[in-house]
Amino acid sequence: MGFFSSAAKFVRKVAKPLKTITSLFKMNPKLAILAIAATWLFGSLLRKQDNPDFGDTEFDNFEKGILVNKQSNDSTIPIVYGTRLVGGTRVFVETSGTDNSHLYICLVLCEGEINGITEIRVDDQVVTFTGAMADNTQRTVATSDSNFYKDSTSHITIEPHFGTDGQSSSSLLSELSSWGSNHKLSGVAYLALKFKWNQDIFSGVPRVQAKVQGKKVVTLASNLSEQTASFSSNPAFCLLDYLRDERYGKGIATADIDLQSFYDASQVCVTQVTPYSGGSDINIFDTNVVLDTSRKVIENVRDLLGACRGYLPFVGGKYNLIIETTGSASITLNEDDIIGGFTLASPNKNNKYNRVIVSFVNPDRNFQVDQAQFPPIDDSGLTSADRHATMKTADGGFLLEGRFDFPTITSFYQAEEMAEIILRRSREALALELQVSFSAYELAIGDIVNITHSSVGFSSKAFRVMNMTFNEDFTIKLMLVEHQDSHYTYASKTQVSSTPATNLPSAFTIQPPGSVTLTDQLISYNDGTVIVALDVVVGASPNSFVSFYQVEYKKASDSDFIIYAQGSGLNHRVLNVIDQETYDVRVKAVGVSGASSTYTSAQRTIVGATDPISNVTDFSCNIVGNEAHLSWEAVTDLDLAYYQVRYSTLTSGAEWQNSVSLIEKVSRPATSVSVPARVGSYLIKAVDKLGNFSLQATIIATNVTAIGNFNNVASATESPNFTGTKTNLTLASNLLRLTDLSATGTYDFASVIDIGAVHTSRVTASLTQFSEDPTDLFDSKSGQFDSASGSFDGDAPANENAHLEIALSDDNSTFTAFRNFVIGDYTARYYKFRLVLISRDGTTTPVISALSVSIDMIDRIQSGNDISSGAGTKTVAFTNPYKTASYAVGITGQGMATGDFFLVETKTVNGFNVTFKNSSGSAVSRTFDFIAKGF
Repeated sequence: MGFFSSAAKFVRKVAKPLKTITSLFKMNPKLAILAIAATWLFGSLLRKQDNPDFGDTEFDNFEKGILVNKQSNDSTIPIVYGTRLVGGTRVFVETSGTDNSHLYICLVLCEGEINGITEIRVDDQVVTFTGAMADNTQRTVATSDSNFYKDSTSHITIEPHFGTDGQSSSSLLSELSSWGSNHKLSGVAYLALKFKWNQDIFSGVPRVQAKVQGKKVVTLASNLSEQTASFSSNPAFCLLDYLRDERYGKGIATADIDLQSFYDASQVCVTQVTPYSGGSDINIFDTNVVLDTSRKVIENVRDLLGACRGYLPFVGGKYNLIIETTGSASITLNEDDIIGGFTLASPNKNNKYNRVIVSFVNPDRNFQVDQAQFPPIDDSGLTSADRHATMKTADGGFLLEGRFDFPTITSFYQAEEMAEIILRRSREALALELQVSFSAYELAIGDIVNITHSSVGFSSKAFRVMNMTFNEDFTIKLMLVEHQDSHYTYASKTQVSSTPATNLPSAFTIQPPGSVTLTDQLISYNDGTVIVALDVVVGASPNSFVSFYQVEYKKASDSDFIIYAQGSGLNHRVLNVIDQETYDVRVKAVGVSGASSTYTSAQRTIVGATDPISNVTDFSCNIVGNEAHLSWEAVTDLDLAYYQVRYSTLTSGAEWQNSVSLIEKVSRPATSVSVPARVGSYLIKAVDKLGNFSLQATIIATNVTAIGNFNNVASATESPNFTGTKTNLTLASNLLRLTDLSATGTYDFASVIDIGAVHTSRVTASLTQFSEDPTDLFDSKSGQFDSASGSFDGDAPANENAHLEIALSDDNSTFTAFRNFVIGDYTARYYKFRLVLISRDGTTTPVISALSVSIDMIDRIQSGNDISSGAGTKTVAFTNPYKTASYAVGITGQGMATGDFFLVETKTVNGFNVTFKNSSGSAVSRTFDFIAKGF
């Protein structure tokens, strides 16, 4: 009986999982959020956090709880902003199958809608699935995953739901009668999981973790327009989402939020900095956080503000997001503005640090809590004044250490930068309290103001406004803190060293060989003897305690395996195998303890001399402008000679023999080529050194309808009569074929195509053909049928060729030599075409049933501006004449008076006439612009 049966005894099935959304605080929202204004500077920067003397901190415990699988039907659901690894809450568990062999789990992750899930871990092992996680799409374990794919079976099925409000019920959980169509978990991101029992994989209820790309949030464009919700780790947009959301946030109306300040803050957050020498640039601020919705909103807002050194004053009836960064003063206050005395205080010992340690969540350590500090442990690279020993000496030899938790930070370099700013800020943080005249009324919280006062030697010294009180006598009380731009200048850090993971394998658990790959080849000896060899390549077992591998083989028709080799080698060759015979090979790993793995097996039918060249793979087409960039994966056959590319006008059902030769040879090692872009299909085959083609053409179709606006100017259809000049060709029943298969045949088009003038045109062709080999009929074949070479269905299409050639002229007298036709752009007036038919094997002929060419010209646009018409007819001449005068003309007059109008007359391919007239019909001079479109 599977362990899932015991698991079912201690879990409670919840038919209708519920979300708990609690009103987090009921205070006046303006007063509540206003209280956050000084949180960053006075709360987080200048006051130490209370930490226990031993054990884990509250921050450690919370983050650990994020990674575990809890079990509840009434727990609050967290919010994930950015990217985090989360455990989730099991809200539904049930077993089914014989002996409870299947375990079903509904694991709630967070609020939706999330952007995606990039990784799944089960019992701390990353699972490889058959595809990327997609919303409401089931995935099983890939065969490459040796942890959870065993005995040719996937032991995990997963169906993620990203948490849209309109998501449907899980089809995976609906396999159970207790999970119905109304169990949608609307707005909740969750995993539907199905585990298949295997004692070598699971020892209890599996622990599942998901790396979540968090909630999609609305971002702002520079014009403050709201963009479609998308994934973002920008602290400003994450905070905006939380403040406005009515489900789990504060539900503040957009009208009460200064969107411009949030957009400005977002741009500060994406400032690019180089974390260390040689490192890739990163954002100066990111938010990657799991918010506990059971906490007060104000506490979560405080965490989100901490991600970006931000605070949230309520100014002018709206909430403003201000990032503490570099800046300049908006006004200067001097002794004439200051009323009465003032209070100036320097940081006291409790709020001054010579070492700051910041706790953050480190993805490189499995999203566990880690620490960064400033100065770093090795501070030899810093200036003397910034070293810990120097500052400690200046502080009377006392260690003044501040510890701070930032659950939103997941970058060591962002954490160290935060520690540095906190330390520098604490050591240069004069606090100034004074009363000033109403001249300071334009100040707002977060503004920088310069103070000039002779008694303390201040000359335009910068301070930041932290609080303002408007008195009844029209004076203003200001609370200021010293501002230094240098505190916020990013300094490159030292690259953090990676910590190796500890992994101790078991000597008694031997993993099987990773793979067994079988190939065969012909081997020639010096005396000319040729034999067939079966090559066995063993993929090494990842186990560290493997002593040797045992290789066994047999013919598929035999009962017993033959032990062929025992040793540590991974490459083996079995000689004198029989062509066309099927062989089974299996390999097991044997450990130093004597324990053996399971077998890894493979089977191969020996091909030997009949092995065709491989088909081309990964054939792709990228349309760039008017070109199609074709690329493919290199064929690895040693006898590869070149590739041949063809084209068909069909977008589906294209065939190799029914296509036009586009490029005869693309020599190895090239794996890409550029051709004119057209709607249709591109086909490719590999050709070996003996001239044999790969069995199947690899085809990619393009359906791009916007590759220029072409206009047909000429065409020629030769079929079905084929009245042109035929050389070594026979026309019968409207089909054109070779007369003498030992020679080349040509067909010259019936007439030269004249397009009227020299223009650049796009020329395409359509060729319909099939192959005919009269000697390859079943009844006409000589010799034993099974002894015949080649494929069962024949090789005729590869043994013949029909291709077009083209010649050009500007005067119908001197033509270029004929060359292979390629679909593309040509510049000429006269065109000649001929079709060349070839039999490569002397027995196969191409048979042509349809043949046509088309010449097209693309629409061109010409324009002019600020042209003076004069008081009469103005002739506008084109720099590049059109082919036809059926182009369109648009004219815009400047300075037109009431009743003015214009007439366009005498349109020719070279230009047109225009006359501007006033309301009385008299010609007047006007300035105008024009645009013409045609071909």
